[in-house]
Amino acid sequence: MSKMKFSWFGSINAALLTIMSLLFVVPFIVLINQSFMSNDALLKYGYTLFPREFVLYAYKYLLVENTFIYRAFAVSVLVTCAGTLLCLLFTSSLAYALSKKFLPYRSGLTLIVLTTMFFSGGLIPTYLLVVNMGLKDSLWALILPALISPWYMFLMRNFFMEIPREVEESAQIDGANEVGILFRIVLPMSLPSIATIGLFYAVGHWNNWFSAAIYINAQEKWPMQLILRGIISSLDMTGMGGDTGQRVEWMRNMPQESVKAAAILITALPIICVYPFIQKYFVKGMLVGSIKG
Repeated sequence: MSKMKFSWFGSINAALLTIMSLLFVVPFIVLINQSFMSNDALLKYGYTLFPREFVLYAYKYLLVENTFIYRAFAVSVLVTCAGTLLCLLFTSSLAYALSKKFLPYRSGLTLIVLTTMFFSGGLIPTYLLVVNMGLKDSLWALILPALISPWYMFLMRNFFMEIPREVEESAQIDGANEVGILFRIVLPMSLPSIATIGLFYAVGHWNNWFSAAIYINAQEKWPMQLILRGIISSLDMTGMGGDTGQRVEWMRNMPQESVKAAAILITALPIICVYPFIQKYFVKGMLVGSIKG
């Protein structure tokens, strides 16, 4: 009887998971098909799971006839890599310090960090701070204001608190200082937490377009997401390469919906490729980092 109940549960569970997976996968398949179809085909067949036409106009325009995608892609990669590394460095340093019970004023410092999770300085004060620091129209404006996330810091701090104190004491006996313990002992033992929070930071930097829209005026410094926003919202290619005549000709002949779909796929592809390599650390990092408060 128990085996039959378990079998029914497994079947229902598998069916529900399959349906949920299809809800995520099907729109992505439709988006891929849309990127290879012309406007006439979209009007005739609509959004389909199986391609009715195969044209490369959208990818040719984005990847061959213009260079702004490559420039924006390089900016996004630079900001994501540099921002993620710096965020992990500063977040882990603060988390390691707050994980020590002997730290003076530890409770007060923790309360200060916790307060920033619920109350922020606001958009205008933050903008004025960035401008007064000389970061306006600089890629540092996309990195420094979000250098430490309080939520990720607490997750990492809780993970550090799970490490046995005896390990650090053994390192101290061997002559290691706090910096050496952090980088030689604690961080290597916290790889699931580092990978999980690093993925969060990387996705946040990669998807960030709002900060660029506020702080970056020079179009050659725009990241991919800001370019994508312009393509999806209005398909206004002013200032993104090519003269006016070429843009008018493109607007007349280019399948606009295909360009939107192709731009979305090009933008999402790097994160999709990176995620499988970090997935094995994701669940463990979230579970262990959320045990202690």
